[in-house]
Amino acid sequence: MPVGAEAELALSHFVETMCGNPQVQDDLNDVDDLERLRIVVQSVESSLTGAALIPFEQATRTPKILVDSGVSAQAIPWRLLRCTGGPLVLQLICKKANFAIWIESC
Repeated sequence: MPVGAEAELALSHFVETMCGNPQVQDDLNDVDDLERLRIVVQSVESSLTGAALIPFEQATRTPKILVDSGVSAQAIPWRLLRCTGGPLVLQLICKKANFAIWIESC
């Protein structure tokens, strides 16, 4: 279930912080499990509570609704996409694993 537009700004804030902070990018590139991902994400933006490991094929599939995308200074491709009828999701392709991050509705 999607959250409000104001709450979704947390995903953009996470991207801005990640792109401006080499340590966060290093931490993300070292993550290879969900628990470590949650620790890194929560250290940047506590409202981002949904997370999943995703296969490379899913992380690179053409999205139906692409909102924004880019590549960090340390070569982490990211994209914000809207799931049909669902939440805004941030996908990251890191060195050891690929992730989807979102805000879970209450």
